[in-house]
Amino acid sequence: MTTGFIERLRNDVVIMYMPMQTFLVHEYGKPMEAHLSEWVVNHPKEYHDAARRSFEAGCEMVHTATQACSPFRAKPFGITDLDRIYELNYRSAQMAKEVTPEGYYVVGNISSTNPDFLEPVGTMTYDQVYDGYKVQISGLRDGGVDMFHIAGNHLEEELIAIKVAKDHSRLPILGLADYYAGKKGFKDWAGIGPKEGSEKLQNAGAHVIGAICGLMTKSTDPSEWYPAATQLVNEVRKGCDKPIAIQPDAGLAQLIGTKTIYPATPEQMAREVLDWITAGARLVGGCCGTSLDHYRAISSVIKSWRRLNT
Repeated sequence: MTTGFIERLRNDVVIMYMPMQTFLVHEYGKPMEAHLSEWVVNHPKEYHDAARRSFEAGCEMVHTATQACSPFRAKPFGITDLDRIYELNYRSAQMAKEVTPEGYYVVGNISSTNPDFLEPVGTMTYDQVYDGYKVQISGLRDGGVDMFHIAGNHLEEELIAIKVAKDHSRLPILGLADYYAGKKGFKDWAGIGPKEGSEKLQNAGAHVIGAICGLMTKSTDPSEWYPAATQLVNEVRKGCDKPIAIQPDAGLAQLIGTKTIYPATPEQMAREVLDWITAGARLVGGCCGTSLDHYRAISSVIKSWRRLNT
C-alpha cells in the first residue's frame, strides 16, 4: 500500500486531479469521438504537458486517462484485443509516472459506467465483469500506479472492480459513485442513495469513499448547486467512516451556440471548498467542466486551510 497516503488523509486534505478528458479536448484538440487512452498513448507530448500544467495549477494527483479502457468501455471504440487493453493501461500508467514529482500520486482511473449491465438487467455475468476488470487493473498495477480510482454510475459493477483490486494488489482504492439530485434527494441511476451506496463501498473494501461528477441539482445557477454538494458529503458520511472524496462538476452544462459551457466560475467553486472540508472531505477536486483556473482557486483555499490546521 502506498506509504502514508491513507495516514496523510487523517490530518490533511489532498487536491485531486484534473478531468483529463475535458482538458485534452479543450486545450489540445482531442476529438470527442477518439478513444481517450489510445489518443493519450499516441500523443505522449500533449499528455505530459497537460499533466505538468495540472501539477503547476495545484493538483497533487494525476490520473491515467483510462476510464474508458476496460474491455467493456473499449469495445464500442473497436478495441477488443485483451493484450492491447492491458498494454494501453500499462503504458498510460508509465506515462503518468514519467512526469509525476516525488510526493505526488498517480491514480489508475477505472470507470464502472459500461454500455451493458449485470444480469438480470443486462447480459454481463459476474465472472465476465471480474475477468474484464482484472485485465485493466493488472495493466495499471504493473505500470506502477499508486492507487486505483474506481467510479461511475453502475455501483454493483464498481463493487466487483473493488474486489478485483483487492484480490490482485495491496494498493489503496478510492471508491466514488455518481449521485443525482431529485425530488427524493440524491440517488444513483438505480435509486440507491449516498448512505446506502457508501455502506456498500465501505463493505467492499474501499479505503476512500465519495461522490464524483453527477448533476448536483438541475439548476444552472451555481449558488443553488454548491450547497447541495456540501449536503452530499454529509450524506456520504452517514454511510461510512472512511476519508471522503468530493469531485463535482462545474455546474449543469449548457450548450451556448456550438460550445458547451459550465456555469460555475473558479471563485464560486472555491467559496464552497471549506464547507466540503468541514463536512468531512479529505480529497477535493472537480470533474467535468473544471479548468486549471478552478484548480488554482481550490489550491489557494487548501493552502490557507493547511496553514491554519496542519
